[in-house]
Amino acid sequence: MSRKSNRWIVVAVTAACAVAAAACSRAAPEAVSPVSGLAAITPPGVRPVSSVVWATNRDVISLDPIFGLGYPEYTAESLMCESLLRQAPDGSLEPGLATVSNPSPTRLVLTLRPGVRFWDGHSVTSADVVYSLDRNTNQTLGGSYGWVFNRVASITATSQDQVAITLKQPDYWLENELSSAPGIVIEKSFAEKQGKNYGTPAGSIMCTGAYMLKSWTPGVGVVAVRNPHYWNPSVHPLVGQITIKGVPSIASLTAGLLTGAIQGDYGVGVPTLNQLRHSGTVRVYLGPGWSSDVFVVTSLKGVLGDVRVRRALSLALNRQGIINSVYQGAAQLPRWLSNPGTFGYGTPVFAGAYNSSPVLTQNIAEARKLVKQAGATGKTITIGTTSQLAVYAGDTAAYEAAAQAIGLKVALRSVPAQNYIDFIVSPKARAGLDGFPVVDYGDDADPADLLAQAVLPGGLQNYDNFNDPAITAALEQARSMSNPDQRAALVARAERLTAQQLPWIPDVQPDTVLLLGKGLTGAISSSAYLYSPWANSLGRAG
Repeated sequence: MSRKSNRWIVVAVTAACAVAAAACSRAAPEAVSPVSGLAAITPPGVRPVSSVVWATNRDVISLDPIFGLGYPEYTAESLMCESLLRQAPDGSLEPGLATVSNPSPTRLVLTLRPGVRFWDGHSVTSADVVYSLDRNTNQTLGGSYGWVFNRVASITATSQDQVAITLKQPDYWLENELSSAPGIVIEKSFAEKQGKNYGTPAGSIMCTGAYMLKSWTPGVGVVAVRNPHYWNPSVHPLVGQITIKGVPSIASLTAGLLTGAIQGDYGVGVPTLNQLRHSGTVRVYLGPGWSSDVFVVTSLKGVLGDVRVRRALSLALNRQGIINSVYQGAAQLPRWLSNPGTFGYGTPVFAGAYNSSPVLTQNIAEARKLVKQAGATGKTITIGTTSQLAVYAGDTAAYEAAAQAIGLKVALRSVPAQNYIDFIVSPKARAGLDGFPVVDYGDDADPADLLAQAVLPGGLQNYDNFNDPAITAALEQARSMSNPDQRAALVARAERLTAQQLPWIPDVQPDTVLLLGKGLTGAISSSAYLYSPWANSLGRAG
């Protein structure tokens, strides 16, 4: 439930393995993937299905890709729309609507695949690509991804099927971003005719995916149907119609899955997971997660401005209790802010550095000492929350218990589920808060993607100007580093430093939970579903 909006201002320090030499020289046993045993995709379906109802944790707010609002929007957009590049289920980068080449460190060339068409039959051209990318930086539109292009000098159509991106300086985050929402291509002429109605219930959208928009009725859902003229002949969608429906109530979600009224969901903290596991009517798949359950510190002017209090709150938190009660075991104890499922490049380097970092565990006695040293005993922290979303209600209860155990007081400001996103996007809604829990994630399988919005000056969710020069320098250098292992070493350094400063407090690292009705298979079961076509192989088992 996160918004990515002008998210990061970027950032310069030494080359690579030197900053995390331990990660680069890690012995093989210590470089074992921390998400081993989790499956990124389910076996492809082989038989057709007439219709599927797919639940999300709230209603869709926008279908315009430049307004990246959260799980429901990404689930709907990735079903129907496609990016220039594509994230594979394991997080690696693949061609999408285009292939990419790098003639120099400051130039990217995107070449459209032959035969790519929108749903209306019109060919995708370089003019559509330039228009789609430029919309991200159009301040009149107020999109969510202007930061992605802050190292871009120009985007130019050099032929009917080719676009050149010239950079002010090297940017090795950009390609990954072009595999996410900022890289989605829409039809220029259609969007211009729609104007402000584009991507709203009053209008429509025009994309290239294997499923196309049929209708969108608020309160009922977004209905997508199979595209009979999909441009890629190797893909044969098996589901006739998919309805994306907001179901914030766990009771309603559970009942729908058990009765078959709901056939699928990417669950975020489902406390009835064990019931569903043993139901005989629902299959539960666990895949690598790209999201992190965190406590976002929104004010450094209050009690949590003292790093000793942030560390104390972290030390007092019963994370295993959150894993057991909120996630029903489908999460891991954290070592870093970012989930180890995001290790989509430089994997051995990341895995070695991550496995050698300490697990964040509970120590009430030490936490009480830190609160006393900070002179914070008896002071109050105000937490934003909601009782209508189980994961945030569970996190809040754990933080209440942690704070009270170490001599802090807690005040709660609770809002309806549909308004929880206001804490993320509205300074007015955050006024007076010390923080709030959220399950957040980046745009691709890179730990830096989430980390940067929390710690960089000007980052979207760096709400009170946290600034650590060593962390900033490591991320800036990583963005400019072509070698993926050296880039990973720099990001690992930034993660370790962040775990000491705790501008956000990591709670747990959720796995991706895929819930499928009996007989269904073929959906992506990693967090790649947020940005890549997750239902292209969905269907009945053989």
